[in-house]
Amino acid sequence: MAVPRLVLHTLLLVESIFLYYAVIRLRDAGRRCASHPLPQPSQAAQVTQRSNLNTIYVVTPTYTRPTQMADLTRLANTLRLVPNVHWLVSEDRNTTSASVAELLAATGLSYTQLAAWRPAELVGKVIGRGVFNRRAALDWIREYGQESGVIYFADDDNSYDVRIFEEIRQTVGVSVFPVGLILKYGVSSPIVQNGKVTGFFDAFQAGRRFAMDMAGFSVSVRLFKSRPEATFPAKVSFLEEGFMRSLEVPKEDLEPRAMLCTKVWVWHTRTEKAANPKMEHIAGWEDSNLPQLYKGLYAK
Repeated sequence: MAVPRLVLHTLLLVESIFLYYAVIRLRDAGRRCASHPLPQPSQAAQVTQRSNLNTIYVVTPTYTRPTQMADLTRLANTLRLVPNVHWLVSEDRNTTSASVAELLAATGLSYTQLAAWRPAELVGKVIGRGVFNRRAALDWIREYGQESGVIYFADDDNSYDVRIFEEIRQTVGVSVFPVGLILKYGVSSPIVQNGKVTGFFDAFQAGRRFAMDMAGFSVSVRLFKSRPEATFPAKVSFLEEGFMRSLEVPKEDLEPRAMLCTKVWVWHTRTEKAANPKMEHIAGWEDSNLPQLYKGLYAK
């Protein structure tokens, strides 16, 4: 039976009216969403969440060389990814340098720039590298560091997975973990058995009780401050050993991190040596940008 034309027209009219009001309601809903967006975490809330984390005091000894700025820049870019870090950059010189100061200011990180030169009586003698730089940073931490914080010694030419910093942040006393690219074994690592550190796997033993790399441990500020005599010795190749002994922490109390020392999240990389810029290279270009450029590169 054919449907009368009048009925069809009526149905089409009703559908058109429903569609019209549906479009109007969608438009109004869109306007309400635009004027009342979903609540977002406030900046203050985000800052509070980050401030609830304990601070990692990253100690980096450094010295003037052609690759210094490149190495520090790479490390700075890693630290930018880690919340609540205070970077202590300690230079091996009498006074802090303008170029390092400029780099640090550009990072946006919380930092302190220090300078420490070896005493005159030790100039020319063979001692451990970076001893007095690190001692200067420890002096600063002993005076200003928060007891809830953690100390980590990060050389500027190493490579770091950001996960290692979250492992470090959990330190209660002393945390230990593997370091890759170390000597002939290709790694330096604590030996962990039944969840406890029982020894150290390292190509350089030499009678060391704590045969570790500098990048392979972290220390709580609270523990460090409770040991007034804790510091680095000047003896070559025994900086880690001497410092650990000064902390008076038994081996069985060490905290194995990085999945019970089964993961490598820090590597002892070394930047390839680069040529030293010399002012003689730019002879004849005194009226250009090159003199200022070379001055920033410590050209002589």
